Amino acid sequence: MTPRFLTVEAVAVVAAGVSGFVDAHIWSPAYSYYSLLVLVVLDVLTNNLVEGKPMVPRNLALRLLAYTVLLAFAHGFAEHEKGLFFLSQLAMAPFVIVHMRRLIISFGKLDLVEPAVADLLQKRITRASEVAAESVPVPEPAAPAPMVEPTLPVAP
Repeated sequence: MTPRFLTVEAVAVVAAGVSGFVDAHIWSPAYSYYSLLVLVVLDVLTNNLVEGKPMVPRNLALRLLAYTVLLAFAHGFAEHEKGLFFLSQLAMAPFVIVHMRRLIISFGKLDLVEPAVADLLQKRITRASEVAAESVPVPEPAAPAPMVEPTLPVAP
C-alpha cells in the first residue's frame, strides 16, 4: 500500500512541470493563460445555459486547444523576434475582451449580476463606435438606374 502523500506529491510535481512548460512555451506568466482558460470555460458554460443548448465537451476542448496554439505562436514570436515584441499582448487582448463581454452579458441574463450593472460593464468594455454602429440602421443600397439601350438607325 502506497502512502497517500506520495500521490499528492506526484500530482504537485506534475502540476509544477506543466506550469513551467506553459510559462516557458505557451504564455508567460502562466497564471494569465490559466485565467483565460477559466474565462473561456465560464463563457461557454453560461452561454449554453442562456441558450438552453447542451454542453459539448469536444467543442470546448477544441476551442481551448486552438487558443493555446495561437497564444503559443504569439508568445514564441514575441519572445524571440525583437520587432514583434507587442504580438503577445495583441493576441491575448481580443480573447479576453470578447469572452469577458459575453460572460458579463450571460451573467446579466442569468440574473447572477444585476442587469443594470451588466449593461454598464458591457458598455464600458464595448467601444463606443461599436455601440453606435449597432444602433444606426444600415441603409438599403440604391437600386441601379435603368439602362437605356441605344437604338441603331435602320437603313431603308
